[in-house]
Amino acid sequence: MAVGWVAIASSVPSMFVLAIDDGAYTYALIKKTKEFVVAFPNEKMARGVVYAGTRHGHKCDKIAGSGLPIQPADKVKAPLIANAVANFECKLVAIYRPGDCPLIIGKVVAAHENVKAGIKRLYTVAAGYKMAGVRPRCR
Repeated sequence: MAVGWVAIASSVPSMFVLAIDDGAYTYALIKKTKEFVVAFPNEKMARGVVYAGTRHGHKCDKIAGSGLPIQPADKVKAPLIANAVANFECKLVAIYRPGDCPLIIGKVVAAHENVKAGIKRLYTVAAGYKMAGVRPRCR
């Protein structure tokens, strides 16, 4: 699932927080398996990310339909996105419900970085699923 609301929840230990719609298939899978992957796709993956983010996993195989290449993870059952800028394998720590959207906290148990020169992380840069690649400048 393409999740738009992702943030770092902790640096020691490394954790992410995700906000996922209550009815999302991904939410049901995370509750069942107690694990997930946070992937930062590269700029060339925009079409596949939009496909995955605009369909419901209850009704179709989003991985097959998106065309995003996958590979096995080291420590969780969820797949990694091959050639992504980074993939973080996570184990579920907690689920909080401060409002209408569940917040999922996951501890990073493995991290994978793509070291190819010039690779850019995909971001949503405007309304209507407008996406572009961004690479921070090092000074």
